[in-house]
Amino acid sequence: MKSVFIREIGIHPWDQLHPTHDENYITITLLNQDYSGAWNTWCEFSSLLKSKWPSIVQWNTKLLPYYNKTQEYLSQKNFYKNSKPGDILRKNDSTNIYSQVINLDCDPFRIDPNRMACYRTSVTLMLNTNDSLEHLWRNLSKLTDISKTDDFKLILSDERSISFRFYDAETHGVAQLICHSEHLPFLNKILQKMNLEEIQQEGVYAYIHR
Repeated sequence: MKSVFIREIGIHPWDQLHPTHDENYITITLLNQDYSGAWNTWCEFSSLLKSKWPSIVQWNTKLLPYYNKTQEYLSQKNFYKNSKPGDILRKNDSTNIYSQVINLDCDPFRIDPNRMACYRTSVTLMLNTNDSLEHLWRNLSKLTDISKTDDFKLILSDERSISFRFYDAETHGVAQLICHSEHLPFLNKILQKMNLEEIQQEGVYAYIHR
């Protein structure tokens, strides 16, 4: 089944019941009847965005402080064993919670989809520069999870970046873009080029059960 998309003004996280209709933001939802289909559509979509946002990174929080120094040490050891230059794993001194920002492959088709659907603890960002991730980590380390629409206002405090989250449900898969509405004209051109069908929220059930 070919993916469809939903275009909405405001911040409309797929997992949250109370969206905001703030006109400064836009939400584009890529929906398929399975996660694999949604992922492939996202890969195609994000590949067309690379001319404007060439860098893909992922932020992830550990949610809770480590119980002891051994856990902390093993986490750091594992991280640095697999990290790339510029990746950051660090503890917020106020909360004692670790979070990380890592560089992902700039080719979306080479990213592992199985590591992307942790929507409560991670967010993927496309950036228009390849600058140090230090400022991004400092900003996002204030989050302990992603559970409110206001969290996206913090995530998108740099208006030049765009954010994605992924959902792997039993009946469908979703890749969801949330960003500032100033980017909508460019995104509309990409959606038109992909020739996807647009539906409304009211049509989600019917699409999933086609």
